[in-house]
Amino acid sequence: MKIQQRFIWHLLLGSLIWLLLLAIILPTVMDGILPKFGLGGERYEWLVLIVVGMVTVLCMLLFGWYFGSPLLLVMKWINQLAHEDFSPLQECEKMYTRKKKLKMRYRLYQEVITQLADMRSQLEKAKIERAQVEEAKRDWIAGISHDLKTPLTYIKGYSTLLLNPDYDWSKEEQQNFIQEIDLKSSHLEQLVQDLNLAMRFDGSQAIPIHKTKQNIVEFVQSVLADVSNDLRAEPHHFELHFTTPDIQLAFDDHLLRRALQNIYMNAVLHNEASVNIETTIEQQVQGIVIHIEDDGIGLNEETKQNLFNRYYRGTTTEQKSEGTGLGMAIVKSLIGAHDGAITVESTEQQGTSFTITLPMVK
Repeated sequence: MKIQQRFIWHLLLGSLIWLLLLAIILPTVMDGILPKFGLGGERYEWLVLIVVGMVTVLCMLLFGWYFGSPLLLVMKWINQLAHEDFSPLQECEKMYTRKKKLKMRYRLYQEVITQLADMRSQLEKAKIERAQVEEAKRDWIAGISHDLKTPLTYIKGYSTLLLNPDYDWSKEEQQNFIQEIDLKSSHLEQLVQDLNLAMRFDGSQAIPIHKTKQNIVEFVQSVLADVSNDLRAEPHHFELHFTTPDIQLAFDDHLLRRALQNIYMNAVLHNEASVNIETTIEQQVQGIVIHIEDDGIGLNEETKQNLFNRYYRGTTTEQKSEGTGLGMAIVKSLIGAHDGAITVESTEQQGTSFTITLPMVK
């Protein structure tokens, strides 16, 4: 029953109680009590108005307490929540009977009370999550500062060696130094690109997406060729399966390439031992499904739950980390920019699988 309907029933019940009180008290006072004090008869009929007024005032006070006391408690609860105090309200115990049911006068506002209880739980949960995000953000800032400093240190060091007049480096040594500088510069560029994409995907800016119709199979083949040519991917084995060699799909070449590269490089960088990375492309009713699976070390439950969250790096300080903690969050945003979806399944020491679904726009 809605609050409005309960209000109507309670007002009708209150009016009935008022009439019953008048019907009982008025004859009792006029015919039983007042004549004993010599106040009976027609001369004192004006006392009827006084008795009616007193009964009415008494009923109004009773109804005010009945309808108002729950509202005062609700307002106190709202004020407590407004000041970010999410502890249970002590007066809430007054609302319930010994059988843990709402008392009659509180049942009138039971939807409000239920929603306030749910709001308190949600706000308390949000406060805890916000604190966790802030802590993760602080850790991430410390980590990204280290990650940006590391390639800069290498670049500075090799540059200093090349410019040192006290040494006469051979061409081979100079070439090695230049290759290291180029590698660390590429790493630094990757980190900056991650930061730039993350900031643009924070909701304040829309990433411009330029879709062109291409063969998704050939596109994934070219991405795999780029990844497999990376020296860090040399120990790993890549496979590609597809239902048909020509599957046409409209997508942004640059953005989707970046998303797939992040997934593949995650499998490469986080698995020191050789692993099989298998990709399957299928054309289904809901769209194009790209399934990427490896048989590597997998993810623990915490990492899997937070994989697509920003600032979650998923590694301890003792573990090697070459990322910003933004890679998979960026992947989800890039897939979302294509109106697609991505899910992950993983078990420790049994591998990880990603499923990307991209809609086919007619």
